[in-house]
Formats: sequence, structure tokens, C-alpha cells
Amino acid sequence: MGDIVRRKWMKMMDAHAGEVEEVYGGPVGLIWEMLAGEDADGDLDVLAERAGLAPGTRVLALLPGPGGPARHIAREHGATVIGLVALPQMVDLAVKKNEEAGLAALVDFQQGNALEMSFKDGIFDAVWGEDAWCYVRDKDRMIREVYRVLKPGGTLAFADWVQTGPMNDEEWHTQNTFRAFPYFETLESYAGLLERNGFSIIDLGDLPGDSTQKICKIRERLENDLRDSIVGLFGEEAYKDALKGLDLWAMAADRGLVGRAWLLAGKP
Repeated sequence: MGDIVRRKWMKMMDAHAGEVEEVYGGPVGLIWEMLAGEDADGDLDVLAERAGLAPGTRVLALLPGPGGPARHIAREHGATVIGLVALPQMVDLAVKKNEEAGLAALVDFQQGNALEMSFKDGIFDAVWGEDAWCYVRDKDRMIREVYRVLKPGGTLAFADWVQTGPMNDEEWHTQNTFRAFPYFETLESYAGLLERNGFSIIDLGDLPGDSTQKICKIRERLENDLRDSIVGLFGEEAYKDALKGLDLWAMAADRGLVGRAWLLAGKP
């Protein structure tokens, strides 16, 4: 692993609220945004419907990368969406993609810190997340912020990568290497986290589909579409590190150690 990339990854492990731009502005954040940030999972449309995302609903898409999830719920469900993006570099890209998709009337983006949002209390009907909250170290603080910006009766709906099987210390280290997870939640610990911060769990479960296959598709995108861009930006070593990390991640999913889950919760 390259020294520069390693330092960035270790820095992300120790991230605090005031360091979002510095941390996510490094190779790990940008590579992951390039690989997966544009994806939006159509399998989550049922969750979106259950969360009440519809025309007239005001939604915060929290950490949507270049905005794929935000655009999807606006296009498919008619919701008005604000995407809070961690990387300032991603705001321009998200806005550009938004304009190309003809969704400027429904979707807007701004750079901000998920742990210290600038929004007023109780202004969103729903908060939405897809596969990005596993980056966040202080999930308690983030969930408190989510609770604050939701209206009474508002809904939190999200999917994320979670731990689904036991891992020893070496496996934990390996999993933390590419995606720089401070730790994985389990489905049960996520539910406990939400309840601890005032939410009522409505429903939860594992996402259908093959997690290993999803990771392999991300790897294919890296090899077939993004290799030259990533080598040009970060060097050959960072590209090889990304390939290795995705292979290890796929192996962990294949062994049942990691997978994807969804949760639906309400603010009383």
C-alpha cells in the first residue's frame, strides 16, 4: 500500500466533525465516489414508497456522492430533494449531472458535514441514505443530527453495508483497509443506535440480491471504465490498492461476513 494512501486511510479512521473536507478530499473518498457514488439501487424503491417519498415530500439525501440516489428518488417518486455532499469537489459534479438529467427543479446539492448540519430544526419530511453511512465514525452524532432536522412524524429510511458474520482482528483490519470503515454496524446495533436517539423502528431487514455480485460489478467498473482516470489522478499504486481492496471485500461478502441491510424508522 502506498504511504500517501495509507496516511489518508488512517486519517479517515480518526476523523472528527471538523475534518470532513480534509479527510474525504483524499484518494479514498474520491476513488470511492468515482466507483460507486453514482449508483442508485432500484431495489430500494419499495422502501422509498414505505417512507412516503412522493410529490411534495421534502427529503434530505445524506451523503449521496455525485447525487445518484438523490436524483433517483426525485425522478422515480417526485420528491423534492436536497443532497448533502461531504466532498466539495463532488458538488459541482452532482450539479452538472443534475442539470444533464433535467432535474434542477426537484434536486439541489450543497457541501456540508453530516455531523454538524447547517439546516434548521424540523425542516425535512424524510432523510434518505444509500451505502455511505458506513464511512461515518461518530454515527451517534450523525443520527442525532438526522433526528433534529426531521419534522415530528418524519421518516428515516436508509440502506448500508453491515457486518453479517463474526470477524477476527485480522479480518477487521483487512476490511478497514480499502473502504476505511471505522467499524461496521450490525443490523441489530443500527436499530439500537436509532432507538437510543429517539427513533421508533418501523421495520428492518437484509437487502435481497447477491452482495458479492454487486461488489464485482463495482470492480468491473474500476477496470473497464475508470482505470485511466484513477491512475492519472492518484497513480498506479492507488489503482492496484483499490483492486486488491475490492477483491478482499468481495471475499468477505462471499463468506457471509458483510452484506447490505435496510432500516425504516420514524420520529415521534
